[in-house]
Amino acid sequence: MSTKILQLKSRNDDSEMGLSKDENYYPKTSSDAVAGLDKFIAKQVVTYQPATETNDGLMTAADKNKLNKIKAEPLEGLEFKSPDGSVFVLSVDNEGKAIFTKEENNAR
Repeated sequence: MSTKILQLKSRNDDSEMGLSKDENYYPKTSSDAVAGLDKFIAKQVVTYQPATETNDGLMTAADKNKLNKIKAEPLEGLEFKSPDGSVFVLSVDNEGKAIFTKEENNAR
């Protein structure tokens, strides 16, 4: 089905519409004046369910799992990996001095 587009021509100068005499224009309308537009748009809209650690949603389940692993502050320690693969934990003592502790089990 072909839809015809209606083009009008201004009879006179119309400063309110910003038109000059004999200028072509398209009439303004609103979405509720277009029959069937709401149903067409509803078919185009993609909706997402919330993501869980096992089911994709707005993000993948894998990303949701990673996000859930982020620790809330204040942190008790941060893990760092050295070039040789050793893992160290940075923490602070009661005076605020930095302490690096090498983890014994570096299976990462």
